Amino acid sequence: MVVMSFVVLRLGIVASTGLGALAELQPQVELPNSTAPAVAANSTSLADQLQRSQQDMQGLAACPFWCDLIPTSWRPAACEPRWSRSVTPLRSAGDLPLLCQGIPPEQRARTAACTYSEQEAVRFAALSTASYCTTEAWRCGEACSSVPDMRSVRLIDDDSLDAHAYVGRLGEACVIAFRGTDSLSGWAEDFESLTLAEFPGCSFNGKPCGVGLGFLEIYQSVSKRIQGQLSAIGCTTSTPLFVTGHSLGAALATLTLFDFTRLGYNVAKAYTFGQPRVGDAAFASAFNRAMVWTPVFRVTKRDDPFVYLPSRDPFHHVGTEVYYRGDTTEGYRICDGSGEDATCQDSEGNGDVASLLLKCVIPQECGHLNYLQPLMRYPLGHASCTSSWTGILFP
Repeated sequence: MVVMSFVVLRLGIVASTGLGALAELQPQVELPNSTAPAVAANSTSLADQLQRSQQDMQGLAACPFWCDLIPTSWRPAACEPRWSRSVTPLRSAGDLPLLCQGIPPEQRARTAACTYSEQEAVRFAALSTASYCTTEAWRCGEACSSVPDMRSVRLIDDDSLDAHAYVGRLGEACVIAFRGTDSLSGWAEDFESLTLAEFPGCSFNGKPCGVGLGFLEIYQSVSKRIQGQLSAIGCTTSTPLFVTGHSLGAALATLTLFDFTRLGYNVAKAYTFGQPRVGDAAFASAFNRAMVWTPVFRVTKRDDPFVYLPSRDPFHHVGTEVYYRGDTTEGYRICDGSGEDATCQDSEGNGDVASLLLKCVIPQECGHLNYLQPLMRYPLGHASCTSSWTGILFP
């Protein structure tokens, strides 16, 4: 209990990072072999009214994974689509929600409820999971086998700051994936203070962006090397770029999205999982403005303690939250894009972080590790790299 109290205390003290950017229109590219809906590039108009009408929209509750192995005419009742209340049904996996089918492609491109794909999220989660393993040969168990078309993988590591990432080629796109922290002591370093650092060149409505110092130092230690490795495998600033990460890696992914957009990279799409708050409200507003044409989905879960950290005010979440109260069979909610939607994660207030951390002593019960299940049949983190639990409490 003393150790757990220390962990909770240290996790309540956070540092993260961020960088400034200007918005740039980017085409959207499909993750190969995903069921994500096709979205037109070069969007020129907003669909604000439609987006507001979809804020309460939830996704289709997933069928068990084994249903796909059974011919349609033989499937039992358990394989029939189930709809939760206040849901707009999907025709089938990968199809657009009915509300989205009658609107022009350029409006769909601006509407999160029309672009989020649960199946694509699973593939991005596999890319995040692979970052915990030795991935250069792309042999890391089920996570790597879930995305067999990855190639030209290069690792980027800074052990002194517990910073780890990889880049690679995936179809016509390039990928950057960030690992979460290696250890409990790594989290203590990441969340060592509540110090907000001003990032030069980043502001919103005249107010400088405040970002956590700890994440900033970690990101800066690897960003140049990531750019170098991308160049080494033939990825240019015009190549479509996918970005993902889990836990600490999700925070680093957020900074990469912002900074690489400023640098002119063709950031096409991003999914993060279990992401803590990265900066203050000015940073969140600047981020959301910079990424206005890019699908950025911050997937959260009610029983994940880290999505409540650090506490709101002065920190503020970024991007479009996709909120899961439980597993995929319970559906999900596309939140309002403010970062702090009172009907999503914020409906739990500051969360019962101490109790949720205690649950993580048993990895199978840890909300931070078990995203998108049962669609995803393995946890996010080191445990998926081997046949047995590695003994590391948090990724």
